Amino acid sequence: MKHTSAHVPRLISGSTRAVLGEGPVWDERSQVLYWVDIERGQLHRCRADGSQAGVVEIGQRIGCIALRRDRPGLIAGLEHSIALLTLDPLQITAFAAPEAHLPGNRCNDGKCDLQGRFWVGTCDTANGKATGWFYRIGPGGETQRTVGPFICTNGPAFSPDGKAIYCVDSYGRAVHRGILSADGEISAQNLFTAFDDPAWGYPDGLTCDVEGCVWIAHWGGSRVSRFSPQGDLLDVITLPVSQPSSCTFGGPDLRTLFITSASIGLDLPSDDAGLDGAVFAVNLEVGGFPTSRYNG
Repeated sequence: MKHTSAHVPRLISGSTRAVLGEGPVWDERSQVLYWVDIERGQLHRCRADGSQAGVVEIGQRIGCIALRRDRPGLIAGLEHSIALLTLDPLQITAFAAPEAHLPGNRCNDGKCDLQGRFWVGTCDTANGKATGWFYRIGPGGETQRTVGPFICTNGPAFSPDGKAIYCVDSYGRAVHRGILSADGEISAQNLFTAFDDPAWGYPDGLTCDVEGCVWIAHWGGSRVSRFSPQGDLLDVITLPVSQPSSCTFGGPDLRTLFITSASIGLDLPSDDAGLDGAVFAVNLEVGGFPTSRYNG
């Protein structure tokens, strides 16, 4: 495994301590990083260096967002619905509710594939029942249930050519991979990697780089790992927080890995001296590819 001493995470959100930071998304058009604080119902944004930081109060839990391809605003997985968001001023238009029959569930992580479909996962808010699934949302709001059930879904991530999809079963400590067809159907689903050693924590959010390798945030493991497409461990970034939650590539050359984290459930000092809940950036030799956008 590659020695990792050169990986020096830097803090980019020094004044922000998220309760449950998640879902980082880089907008290469505006050179802005978005991420969410699920529990506070906040959408954050800033430049790559942390400047021009701002926050939008959503008024409910927000699990994830994705950019839109040809229209302004975002698509989001909210507490109990999929919605379109416009900002400045905020307008929320809910247009799908795949789990209206499961009030104990909420939307969690999500991303778009290369064809512009929005994939969003759900989870049991009590973290006890395997009632979470991944849903594929088409450009007109068409909804299809796909991978599951899991207690808590995370991801997905897509290979650079869009032919592989990686889905996380966090409480099962497993990452699954499937072959994704042009029409969005998943086949040949299998176990990509599993983490039986408790020191690795739980696999959480993930992303792919231009070489097709998979970067995984480890909740409770204080690290982000890099795996080859064949499932071999290649690299580890150690972080000064216990609950890294997700990661994405961004910056002007797409060679910065942005990493979110969470402070929920931790016994933090009263002066909030720790870094838990902050966002970090790590400069890497390998880069990512532009964020896929919702085609609707």
